Amino acid sequence: MSLLSALTAALAFVIVVGCLYLFIRDPRKLRSGAVTRLSFIAVPSLATYKLIGLATIGVLPAATLITANLDIMEGAKTVESCSECHVMQPMVSDMMDPASDSLAARHYRGPAMQKHECYTCHAGYGFRGALAAKLEGYRHLVRYTTKMYQEPIRVRGHFDSGSCLSCHDGTEGFEGIRSHRIAREHLTEGKMSCTNCHGLAHPSRTQRTPGSSDYDRLMQEVTP
Repeated sequence: MSLLSALTAALAFVIVVGCLYLFIRDPRKLRSGAVTRLSFIAVPSLATYKLIGLATIGVLPAATLITANLDIMEGAKTVESCSECHVMQPMVSDMMDPASDSLAARHYRGPAMQKHECYTCHAGYGFRGALAAKLEGYRHLVRYTTKMYQEPIRVRGHFDSGSCLSCHDGTEGFEGIRSHRIAREHLTEGKMSCTNCHGLAHPSRTQRTPGSSDYDRLMQEVTP
């Protein structure tokens, strides 16, 4: 269990305790002038009841919602979270296939991304890229849970060569190839894609279409 998960569970527990207190304690029976001692502070009992009510009904639920969403966002970085959706299984299975030559599979076999391959390539870099990727993930989740999609699914937008350059540009392996240096300007301006030379990042739409000769194979989970 992650720290955010534990914090969310703890907040939820406190909310339940607070609700029980509000249900059991009748504010009409609180004696006038009675006080509740909170450490070194003496607070009127009725004010204490109201503060607990405010925290239980307003503050703590808001905090729980925030920590729960942050936990979901952090969990979305893992490959496992992507594979939980039926429509993403072909991409994940291909990526984990040691015999695959797709861009995703080749990057998965390398050590650089620390098993956050999906998120690293699809998020871009910087705060805006990470936030946009997580918001896009919410859109995907809504469409998936409401069945508002058709297989094979299609990416909205274009392949982001900028994310590729964020890692590869300036490295010895990249700069050592003359065609890379020639194509850099076209890549940065979006006039050319890395996939033009290096192949598809994932299985083709034809392969991912139900009924194709590759569909059943791609839908099988692969143990890394």
